Amino acid sequence: MQQKNKFDMPFCGLTKKLKPTGNRSPKYEYSANSSQVKYICSLTKRKYTLSQITEWFMTPEVQKYHDVGYVLKEMAKTEEIQNPNQYDKGTDQLVYTIMMVKPYKPQANIDGMKPISQSMPQYTQQPMTQAQPSAPDHAVPVENMNDMDDEIPF
Repeated sequence: MQQKNKFDMPFCGLTKKLKPTGNRSPKYEYSANSSQVKYICSLTKRKYTLSQITEWFMTPEVQKYHDVGYVLKEMAKTEEIQNPNQYDKGTDQLVYTIMMVKPYKPQANIDGMKPISQSMPQYTQQPMTQAQPSAPDHAVPVENMNDMDDEIPF
């Protein structure tokens, strides 16, 4: 039997369905009237408006997820309209969901490769050394800057 952990909880999200507009990208392909089409909670089946999303997040049902480490994530997918009506301007709709998901946890490497932080040598500070002169022994200081100009052939 598989051991349960704190992240074995049912799906928790607010979902809204946007109807097709009949347009193609770059125009908007899906839309919903925010005052008429509400988000539906997957746990309680209560309906929420756009301005009530924070209220939904603060409900005891959603706070159970937050308290054990779940985080909010927004996702969208298209699906075929189950019960189309005569006014629909297409056969698919956009399903937009704000959901509570398990936090991202990096997986242990499975291919035997070390992460970059382990494979790169760490910086170690070297002691300072005395600067060495770089001019040759026979070098002389320049006294007239005009002597520095080279003739450039054209």
